[in-house]
Amino acid sequence: MSARARTGRKRRAKRTLRARVGTYWILGTIVACAFAWGMWTLATLPAFRLHDLAVTGTSRVARADVVRLAAIDPHENVWLLDRGAIERRVETIPFVLTAVVHRRPLGSVWIDVTERAPEACVLDRSGNEALVDVKLRVLSRACAGDANVTYAIRGTLNLRPGAFVRNPEVAALQSDAHALSATGDRYRSFAHDGYGELEAVLPSGIEIRFGDDDDLARKQRLIAPILAEVGPRLRTVRSVDVRAPSTPVVEFRK
Repeated sequence: MSARARTGRKRRAKRTLRARVGTYWILGTIVACAFAWGMWTLATLPAFRLHDLAVTGTSRVARADVVRLAAIDPHENVWLLDRGAIERRVETIPFVLTAVVHRRPLGSVWIDVTERAPEACVLDRSGNEALVDVKLRVLSRACAGDANVTYAIRGTLNLRPGAFVRNPEVAALQSDAHALSATGDRYRSFAHDGYGELEAVLPSGIEIRFGDDDDLARKQRLIAPILAEVGPRLRTVRSVDVRAPSTPVVEFRK
């Protein structure tokens, strides 16, 4: 082939990137719009709206309170719900420890609640009381016999349900109560005397004067043998003083 023939042949111009993108611009726009329309249609399908809301795990907490704080829009797609936000709202209920939101096909939501267990009644010098759990979260302003033990403090408290007790005297009493409960013995109340020393009351009403909280286990081990020695006079025992473990003192009612 001659050079002239070769130069006479039409050469194809190389397409630029802009030209190639422009070719598919309209098609890309159509696809994007179709995808967006499809997602919107799927999100608004009546089949995925809330049809059933179940609440489990509650005994003290009212189902109506859980539903109210969950605040689920019945017209919203349940698969687009912000589960974390719902759980946090429900967990603001004082008696709620955890709330877990589950979703089921098609429009069913299940909220599983774990409640807090009351541990103690905190009683201040003004007669105000608060029911608390092991984390010292205030569950209620009234104890109503739900507490296993009472922490009586010399200060005053004014706490709303849902708040946490940040009182060092309450924390100290709770710590001593837990240390003594590890021995298997039960007490109905704990308090500090005017000198800040520990006093506890047995279910029988006998007061135990522990003094400082050093070596509580050793002092605790003295109590049962002392009361056993009292024998028939046990009902007349007012208190047992083990502040000096080597010389315990028993006080009787007159």
